[in-house]
Amino acid sequence: MNFKRFKSSKGFTLIELLIVIAIIGILAAIAIPTYMSYVNRAKDSEAATNLGAIFTSETAFNASNSMFISAGVTENSSHNVGSWTGKAQQSTPHPFYAQADIATGIPHDSPPYSCSANALSGSAGPATGGFADIGFLPVGTLYFYYQVIAGSTQGTANSSAPTAASISLNSTTWPTAANGKCGPGYTAIAGTNFTGTNYQVYAVNDYTSSSGILEGTNY
Repeated sequence: MNFKRFKSSKGFTLIELLIVIAIIGILAAIAIPTYMSYVNRAKDSEAATNLGAIFTSETAFNASNSMFISAGVTENSSHNVGSWTGKAQQSTPHPFYAQADIATGIPHDSPPYSCSANALSGSAGPATGGFADIGFLPVGTLYFYYQVIAGSTQGTANSSAPTAASISLNSTTWPTAANGKCGPGYTAIAGTNFTGTNYQVYAVNDYTSSSGILEGTNY
């Protein structure tokens, strides 16, 4: 046996190990925040995608019915827009519709639609479908809460862009958006605070198809 070979074998010194640990720590300190930034940016992109879908759906509804409609309540009442009310309260990932409702069919109204004094009616009477009436049916887990406020005072064909003042974001609660309302314009908003430190509100209206941030900071 070559005992000389085993005797000459060397391991790492304590200083070498400490240097390696320090390098790993530095790389982690750089990589983890960068990774989280990418994750948060990916979550942010949900708002632009879904607000764009709402804009398209409302535009199509208006082309067929000469009006825009409100949407603020889903059948999944535990996750509708009214269940998250505080700017400082961390929001949680949530489904838009309950699985039971998806399985049985999302309630919606049937045309022809009419609008009288900002109240929407379908063929069977007062309308209650909200998002389902414009065909906005997102699936999977969402990070933002959504609502649409229709009416002449919210967003009009002549408005240049949604503003914080127009949808009363000075309070710690969402403005009220109820199904069954209608009008010549609308503002659609998406809000979240998924990190617990950055309350964000994005919006589009009938004039502005690209979502803009009203409050908070982009990631």
